[in-house]
Amino acid sequence: MANIEHEFALLLSKKLGGKILQTGTLQPDKVFVRVDAKAHKDAIAVLLEADENAGLSALTGVDLGKTLELMYHIRTHGTIVTVRTEVPKEDANVKSITDIIPGANFHEREVADLFGVNFEGHPNPKRLVLSDDWPKNLFPLRKDAEIVIPNRVENGKADEQRLDGDKLVNIIIGPQHPALIEPEKFSLKVDGEIVKEVEPRIGYVHRGIEKAAEKRTYLQDIYLVERICGICNACHATCFCQAVEAILGITVPPRAKYLRTLILELNRIHSHMLLLGHAGFEVGYETLLHYMWRDRETVMDIVERLTGNRVIASFVTVGGVRRDLPSEAIPEIKAQLASLKEKMSFYKHLFESDPTLKMRTKNVGVLSKQDALKLCVVGPVARGSGVKMDVRKDEPYAAYSEVPFNIAIYSEGDSWARLMVHLDEVSESINIINYVLDNLPSGSYRIRVPRIVPAGEAISRVEAPRGELFYYVKSNGTAYPERVKVRTPTFANILSFVHIAEGGNIADVPASFVSLDPCFSCTDR
Repeated sequence: MANIEHEFALLLSKKLGGKILQTGTLQPDKVFVRVDAKAHKDAIAVLLEADENAGLSALTGVDLGKTLELMYHIRTHGTIVTVRTEVPKEDANVKSITDIIPGANFHEREVADLFGVNFEGHPNPKRLVLSDDWPKNLFPLRKDAEIVIPNRVENGKADEQRLDGDKLVNIIIGPQHPALIEPEKFSLKVDGEIVKEVEPRIGYVHRGIEKAAEKRTYLQDIYLVERICGICNACHATCFCQAVEAILGITVPPRAKYLRTLILELNRIHSHMLLLGHAGFEVGYETLLHYMWRDRETVMDIVERLTGNRVIASFVTVGGVRRDLPSEAIPEIKAQLASLKEKMSFYKHLFESDPTLKMRTKNVGVLSKQDALKLCVVGPVARGSGVKMDVRKDEPYAAYSEVPFNIAIYSEGDSWARLMVHLDEVSESINIINYVLDNLPSGSYRIRVPRIVPAGEAISRVEAPRGELFYYVKSNGTAYPERVKVRTPTFANILSFVHIAEGGNIADVPASFVSLDPCFSCTDR
């Protein structure tokens, strides 16, 4: 265990004394501390005091039979410290941590929906991912849950359009929206043109993927998690496979690490260019949409050349990758990327000088660095607010420890800064890919792995296009996982929309929203 992990264990033991029931590691670089159900908040507070940039990465629930285990994965000093506690199923009550980590809001509501845990003191204990008419005592991620399609009963009243006399009007965005193919709902209470309150509601495309993963083999689960998100499918496959490889105790070949880096950066370019084009559409600049989406075809052609598919790559597998890159394809790929990089210089000049883009995004949807840390945002949203956070640097995976690259960071915290982070990262990803192609190791691109995975558990993180993607995988010694937890970047970022929209103009809502690069397919899972 590295020195920093030792330091965390000693710090927690010193501060909490007898409240610590156990300390250990999930894997060589991941420390955990087990506390009783009344001490988890104290342990988290100690970690927050030790690092002003610390935040909640994920909250994992696991059904242990008679009890429910809660794991608070705290992101600190570039690693993860997990605070573990247990509550009885029949009296699943635990204190909310939203008062010390506001960004835990959605995490706790999701565990409440899926496991039936009551978080005492939560500011808004409403449904989040399950429908309002879901049976009250049916918690789908408990092992004894028998899922049936309930009779739909309309509960409550329809949204009122006018509130508080003539002052506030409730404007409903969604669930069906003309600009987004994924359903979502935001209730905006406005006073004239000013947004006073935002109430988000997700879960409209919740597919139960975490539950489904328990009934499929590890190999089948790779294809399943890839379909959490079409755009960043390789990120999900890589994150899942890394967790399984950690439990197996294997290391993939160097060539496979470089090829994984290649497909991950192609995912990033594809995702960022799609977002930047969509941002143009949302602010009324449709020409930008068409130009950007035209140029992203270059990336999709390269992905097809590498994997045989244009979108869902099915490239990463446990033990490496499924296909090799023929040497004769490298010059062609580099030529295509060189042409794309020239175009990105034009787009950067456009974002820096075009009056329409600047007027619609500058000083719009401002998220300060302090608020970004409180809300535990990740990826370009965090980096656009001056938070230097990137899993590729903090905890390198694939070949990132060997590849030189810069972290794009802006301090303005507005919609323009978040879009500029995306824009700069496209050029940086092209540089990374060129380095990978120039330094691609020889040798095998895959090793054979056993079908049965020994009992164990592991955490895995990757820097997906939208930010930190988090997986927790628990094995029970069979070909089927005991638990697969997925926390996607948008799930971490969407709460910040409430903050940046409130107090702003209703006309700025589209620009603020799109700058977060939301993906509700990822969010709902």
